[in-house]
Amino acid sequence: MPKNKTSPLTPAEGNIERWLTVTYQPVSLFSLKRSDATSMAARSNLVPTPYTIKMALLKVLLEGEGKYHQNDFDSWIKNQFTWIRDLHIYIMPPEQLVVNRNGYKLRYYDQIADKADKNRLTIPMQDGFVFREWIHLQGNLQICCGETTQLDELTQLFAQVNYFGKRGCFFQFLPGATQKTPEPSFTSNPNNSFTIQPMDDLGKKTTFNHINPFSSKKAQINKDRIIEPGYLPLQLRATGARYDLYHRY
Repeated sequence: MPKNKTSPLTPAEGNIERWLTVTYQPVSLFSLKRSDATSMAARSNLVPTPYTIKMALLKVLLEGEGKYHQNDFDSWIKNQFTWIRDLHIYIMPPEQLVVNRNGYKLRYYDQIADKADKNRLTIPMQDGFVFREWIHLQGNLQICCGETTQLDELTQLFAQVNYFGKRGCFFQFLPGATQKTPEPSFTSNPNNSFTIQPMDDLGKKTTFNHINPFSSKKAQINKDRIIEPGYLPLQLRATGARYDLYHRY
């Protein structure tokens, strides 16, 4: 009788790499307005939020590959947006953060003026005092993403991202520190976290058109853009009128 053929060995489900951890070195001050900030007074998030990270990935995706999908853009962006939207993202802050509080006096356009009024000779300007925060990050920032089977594409996208938050808040991607693992290399743990930061993220059912600024559809808070508390392993060590000093726990 012929011998029974055995099926080739396949890796156990738990050994399949579905999580990616990337590392960035901050090379400039960081600032990212909190979702509850106003135009005149803006507290900053301490680290990039999942929403900010996913928007950065979409930006480099569209800049790099969008021109090759002019004929099938709708179907292509739907598939690409879906797997990026569904990523779970955890952030590990650097070893030390210093929040610098600054006030500026500047001139800006009248916020209530009708800028579309063609009969107006000039758009009125007014003086104002604005409050901003800038953060010095000492150490490396780590981002853990999953679960996805597109780790290679995700790695290539992260390698092209060079800033998070405001334009000019530059980060240097460190390719040698990239890890692919079956489980997340770290997660958010409220038990060893001393700082809570509002974390905004894409809603589970939102579509590309809802976050596309050129679309007529508008994103809705708590539906297309959700805000939940995020727990950071940071401890406030010193504070003053112009600064806060955090150390990673």
